[in-house]
Amino acid sequence: MGSGVMQAPLIDLTVTTPGGPVSAMPVRGSRSQRQSEPRQAAGVGSFAVIAGSPRSGKTALLNALIRRAEPAPAGDAWLVFRHGDKAETRVFVPGHREARAALVPGQRDPRPGPTRPARRIEINHSSSLLKRVALVDTPGSGGLDAANAEIVLDAAERGLGLLFVVDAAAPLARADLDLLAAAADRAGRIAFVLTRIDQHDAWPEMLVANRALLASRGQRLASAPWFPVSLDPEAVFGVAELRHELETWGEVRPAPVGVAAATVSRAGDEWQELLDREIANRRVAAVQRVSIDLATIHVRCVQELGSGKGCPELPYVLDRELHALSVRTTRQLRDDTREVIAAVFTELLDTAPDEVVLARIAAAARRAVDSLRDDGRDRDHALLLTATSAVASMAGAAAVDNLCAVGGGEPAGQVLPSLGVALNASCYALWQPKSAPGGPPKHADKKDCRRWLQHALREIEVEMGHELGERYTALRQALAAIGGDAVDHGVLLA
Repeated sequence: MGSGVMQAPLIDLTVTTPGGPVSAMPVRGSRSQRQSEPRQAAGVGSFAVIAGSPRSGKTALLNALIRRAEPAPAGDAWLVFRHGDKAETRVFVPGHREARAALVPGQRDPRPGPTRPARRIEINHSSSLLKRVALVDTPGSGGLDAANAEIVLDAAERGLGLLFVVDAAAPLARADLDLLAAAADRAGRIAFVLTRIDQHDAWPEMLVANRALLASRGQRLASAPWFPVSLDPEAVFGVAELRHELETWGEVRPAPVGVAAATVSRAGDEWQELLDREIANRRVAAVQRVSIDLATIHVRCVQELGSGKGCPELPYVLDRELHALSVRTTRQLRDDTREVIAAVFTELLDTAPDEVVLARIAAAARRAVDSLRDDGRDRDHALLLTATSAVASMAGAAAVDNLCAVGGGEPAGQVLPSLGVALNASCYALWQPKSAPGGPPKHADKKDCRRWLQHALREIEVEMGHELGERYTALRQALAAIGGDAVDHGVLLA
């Protein structure tokens, strides 16, 4: 190994796995042998997602990676650490049009009215690692339930990859394996960190067992690197090697090279018929998926009302479920857009479009979609559920960004606006216990709570159906214009 980390005493990091002896801390090459390559400051998409089961040591690991001593902000927001020479913390709360400054511990919020939890907190830190790759710490609330898993997968897919943290005291759980199996198809990179090896002498056996579990979920997970670490302040171990690995994630990759021109092979109406058919079918399917998802969310929330903390917990559960629905629906829009473009222009052009041509068409479609708005409406707007179970709209890119787990704007190549839904602050105050003067606290009636939930989900279904209809219609108009220009000129002008 090229790193001096291997000089640490007392721990043998060569582990025998079912596939033979494997270094538990692999790297792609020593520092001395690696060629210098151009790098860039961590920007949109240049982040790694740190996930794992609750109390696995995610936050402690992140603090060790960037050498940060301050405690993490309280609450269950997503924490995004970016590079900045000046320490700064910004809070992103759905229902606001801009980020808010973080309150000093013990300070009361001077702004009037009810408040709701933040979706995301961004923290600037001077660590040199953050110049290469931003780090995202996932919240512990809800663990890796279906909603949180969907949000984690979306973030890992949009970023550089997933760093999954595992406690050396326990094997990977079923929820862990399910998420990782999905991540193998969606995340750019995957690596594992085994924490608390200083507290468990049998950690090598646990590593072998976890690798065996992963082997049953596919070769990519079976061959992913593992980094055993100790985060004991008196004997930090393995963190430098992991930091070096993350630096390689942030290396600039060359842009793909494709054909310079794409010519039209036929000028009939087949491509237009295909476009209309694809858009119509996908719009119907997307609306149906949202209806099914909302029915599932209704069941989960009703189950929560019958157990746990009851009505006071409903806003937290529902908001997390709607967050997952938002990223899932937005991803479906991205997938549909890419697949429709590929199908239509494979029919229209003389050769199937490669990645560069697809990117050119997507960029032109994005411009066309933006130009179609002649009613003065902003391209970006967030949907907010209110205490009256109505859905309000808040315009502006910043309002949408406040709903995002990782921030930084939309992914490169995204044509249609993201679709985001959240609860406003009044929903969190609605179901809290109310106290009469001099009397005991009065709790919300669960029947009222269930009626409100049912009506709220129905309103969300109607509003999301309308939003999806607008987006698919805009996509059809944009691609029809691009295809029509290509037919008129005999060559793709995008």
